[in-house]
Amino acid sequence: MIEIPKPSKPAGEDKAPRWFHVAVALSMLLSAGAALVSALKTSATMQALVEQNARLVKAGSTPILQYYAANINASDKSELQLAVENVGTGPARVVWLEMRYDGKPLKSSHALPAEVARTQQLSVPKDAHVYTRSGSIAGDVLTAGRRQMLFSWRGEDVQDKQVEALYKAVDRERSKLSVAGCYCSVFDECWETNFGPDLPKPVQRCERKGHVSVNGG
Repeated sequence: MIEIPKPSKPAGEDKAPRWFHVAVALSMLLSAGAALVSALKTSATMQALVEQNARLVKAGSTPILQYYAANINASDKSELQLAVENVGTGPARVVWLEMRYDGKPLKSSHALPAEVARTQQLSVPKDAHVYTRSGSIAGDVLTAGRRQMLFSWRGEDVQDKQVEALYKAVDRERSKLSVAGCYCSVFDECWETNFGPDLPKPVQRCERKGHVSVNGG
């Protein structure tokens, strides 16, 4: 069998032009650059989404405590009320809550009428019936939207004129009460507050030592 030789290609026929190789290299560089930019944009987008989600979670679980004082109840009847309400979006773990009258911390809100009688020099018989109610908050968890009564005295429970005079004095003097406290969120973010116009102050933790919580806790 006789093989017929194939005609050889002219020298240099398989070599592509130089500009073609340069174009291929540039194309590869551009593709790699585009992929890198896309990856960076995706990473930045994911990071932004994570941060936004963290902000949403925090916004949905931040407690805000407010002090509430009134002399009329929901039924439009005379009643002295002192309370703390959680108007935030998450539960508050109340570590301590102080109530002061005339600069003196009250261990119990039941002592408020007696302290007012002392400072106002009112004469009230020891056997006088002063029907006050109190509630504890320190050491408890106050859920969002919940109000905890610290002190309550209904006008309909006032029995005689001397107690009535004391009742009116407590109503006047309640503006001299000062309240302060420290509470934390479920994420252990903590704040101190004096329930004034300023925002609560962030703190690393709430220290109970050195504070007299009203009504125990």
